[in-house]
Amino acid sequence: MVLSCGGGSTSPSPTASTGTTGTQTPPAGPTATLGPGVTPTRPPAGPPSLTMTGFVVGDGQFDPHRTQVGTLQGQQAFVYSRLLSYEDQAANILRTDLATAMPQQPDELTYVFKLNPAARWHDVSPLDGRQVTAEDVVHSFDRQRLGDRSVFVRQSRWSNIASIDAPDSETVIITTAEPLAPMLNWLADPTAMIVAPEMDASGFSAEPDGQVGSGPFRWLEWTEGEFASVIRNEEWFGSAPALAGITVLHAENASEVVADLRVKDLDAAFVGRTQADAMKEAVPGLVESHVGNALFFGMRFTTSAPPFNDVRVRTALAIAMNRTEMIDIFFDGSGDRSGWVSWPVSHWALPFSELSEWPGYRLGSGGRAQDIQDARQQMDAYVADGNERPTTLELHVEQTSEETFSLGSLIARHVGQALGIEVTINPLPVEELVGRLLDPRQTLPWVAGPDSGWLDLDDWLYPYFHSAGVQNSFALRNEDLDALIVAQRAQFNPDDRRNLGLDIQRQLLQINAGINLVSERVVALSQPYVRAFPLDITDGYQDRFARCWVDVEDPSYRKR
Repeated sequence: MVLSCGGGSTSPSPTASTGTTGTQTPPAGPTATLGPGVTPTRPPAGPPSLTMTGFVVGDGQFDPHRTQVGTLQGQQAFVYSRLLSYEDQAANILRTDLATAMPQQPDELTYVFKLNPAARWHDVSPLDGRQVTAEDVVHSFDRQRLGDRSVFVRQSRWSNIASIDAPDSETVIITTAEPLAPMLNWLADPTAMIVAPEMDASGFSAEPDGQVGSGPFRWLEWTEGEFASVIRNEEWFGSAPALAGITVLHAENASEVVADLRVKDLDAAFVGRTQADAMKEAVPGLVESHVGNALFFGMRFTTSAPPFNDVRVRTALAIAMNRTEMIDIFFDGSGDRSGWVSWPVSHWALPFSELSEWPGYRLGSGGRAQDIQDARQQMDAYVADGNERPTTLELHVEQTSEETFSLGSLIARHVGQALGIEVTINPLPVEELVGRLLDPRQTLPWVAGPDSGWLDLDDWLYPYFHSAGVQNSFALRNEDLDALIVAQRAQFNPDDRRNLGLDIQRQLLQINAGINLVSERVVALSQPYVRAFPLDITDGYQDRFARCWVDVEDPSYRKR
């Protein structure tokens, strides 16, 4: 994650050949080109298995509480359980996982969960199928909230838990330090996966072959950049998955995807809009579904650094962006513009009907002309107050985004066309960019790159825009905004909280410290015999593949 600086799960670098940005919904792509004799392990005989494209990219941290790569967390979501999970991330619909029901809440600080007594760890050493206990849940959260923050990068979230207790083996009581409306959503997030104490003792955090959970599938293998696979957990406490297993093949090129779809060596693929049209023509009968991707391209400013310390300069630059052209270039037109919350996160995002009225988001050529006029007026007002008109500005951009999409160069062109300012592009590797953003001794006044996006409203707001937020590299200090952000945290009425979120986003559109530009609509193509193929807006939904199945009676089915 570039702009969010480690506060959540990241995604692989954008992929030019696929036309997609590549987050929870893997990009287009076929099977990987494998080395001689290297092939994924096939699930055992029995029910059909599923093969689909995806990213098989990690960061070397196979501990689900430490990794910051969304695609790895997605693979782990097949394997690990949580107290709760998402039925629909975009609509903010939760469901139970390890918990037998939504928690009892005797007050706004207390959550009492009952665990499913049928839940068992996978029958793999060192757990050997033992029962999942409340003590396991306590361990999973304590290791994060009480551990080393340099290791457990989401400690700031879990430190909101004042205590977590296990009065018996099937009861978990979580007490928060203050009322926290996001708590149930956090417990459904992939960062809330439950791990066993034995796994810490065995050093699994560094082991790609040491993943033992209690979810619907068992970890089989992970070969970085090539493939990963899981097999079904026959003893899962839910209904046993209908698939024998799932293999994810790392993307390489579209031509191999078409070939593998044609002969049914591939059951599903994630592609861009143009590729989808070409593949459907080449392989008639493919079923199309699509989902918005919470990942976005964005910009951020350090509000204490001249000239970005003046809101009119920030606003002029934000309005100058031609978001329609970005969507066309990055996503072949398959995407849309966003307020701060990406449009696929529909429960929390500003509706398009309102957003399209804001400068910078207007539609059509007339809207673009008005945007340019407004951007120039903002800069003229800045100069009229006795400030020198900037002639050059430096933009630091995440290196892969510049190499693959020319993100910084496109921004520079838009600024040059609208404001007559020359923008110097300084690409930086993601590690250096993130390190410098979070280092208080350094300043990167203007930065652009991709960001993974989040699920709950608070994750979009508190860490980044509250004065005490751990990811607030904007140097933003705004008491009124702080009060609103704290208020939405404590608001348990869903409608009132959503309205607060919309009000905050309207303020962010005026402050223009962080700007969400555009997000993609990714297409999934599947064979006609694939049923209940799940999609969602970020990684971590893959536990829902437990309900996916292959209709062997469908005329299109071919046994492999």
